[in-house]
Amino acid sequence: MPLADVEKIGYSIRFEDVTSSATRIKFLTDGLLLREALVDPLLSRYSAIMVDEAHERSLSTDILLGILKKIRKRRPELRIVVSSATLQAEDFLRFFGDVEESSLQKSEIGGSIGRIIALEGRTFPVDVLYLEEPAPDYVEAAVKTVFDIHTKVCVMRHSEKNTYSSV
Repeated sequence: MPLADVEKIGYSIRFEDVTSSATRIKFLTDGLLLREALVDPLLSRYSAIMVDEAHERSLSTDILLGILKKIRKRRPELRIVVSSATLQAEDFLRFFGDVEESSLQKSEIGGSIGRIIALEGRTFPVDVLYLEEPAPDYVEAAVKTVFDIHTKVCVMRHSEKNTYSSV
């Protein structure tokens, strides 16, 4: 990626701000966005805000969503994206649309406020392993297990490469 494009993406964490006047996409926590809202109550520097992992329902996330709802009334052009793997999407759409559940048909949810986009995720097999007896040093046992799994995966990948290269 060219350096000019890299400068367009930045992030802010508690004691570090890696942004500039060229920044167009900024990653930050809900707490830092709340702090910015104290200085700029309409978050006028932003044209779109994405709240990810909204199902985690932290106090900061809940307050931020309430503030974004108020800002949206004064700034209807502000785009708000709320994403989550396990979210009750209809509830959030009703929240931003100020709509009572009983007054809407399912097909009308969102209207001009927004849309729900559902994407199917992929599932991957998970092996759950248990120790036969308690480990005297669980940290050492965990590290050993990680290395065992890593070694096993590397061996499997190496054998797959050999299998495919011989075909």
